[in-house]
Amino acid sequence: MAKYFTGADGALYVGGTKLAKIRNWSLSGSVETLDVTRTDDTARKFIYGRQSYSGSCTALYYEDAAGALEMNTLLTNIIRTSGTTATATATLLLELASNRQIQATVLFTSADIAASTGEIVSVSLGFQVTGNLTVATMGAA
Repeated sequence: MAKYFTGADGALYVGGTKLAKIRNWSLSGSVETLDVTRTDDTARKFIYGRQSYSGSCTALYYEDAAGALEMNTLLTNIIRTSGTTATATATLLLELASNRQIQATVLFTSADIAASTGEIVSVSLGFQVTGNLTVATMGAA
């Protein structure tokens, strides 16, 4: 029987901790093409080159019962009064379903905080993957 996956099947983990209040996440991947055409070729030829990935997520601005901000580490890498540490990376795990995951080391590169009357404050975060994906299980395990 066919199965469609929905946002309810997915999750986002940072540093092994599930961010419970996520509205959405997305990941975009691309690969460069390298020209390997020889002078005697009659048509251009290409091979795959370097890969890159970037993405975003929208989290709800949320404090737990102890008053701790769930996404504090993510925000302080971007919104701060001093320079950003050059090595402030995080391990990000994007879960499509329990056996379909993408994991990578990322740099959080942007944060947009939005507040509207009658709405929950949300934070849109952008990230850039550094290096290769460490897990990419898109099919059934």
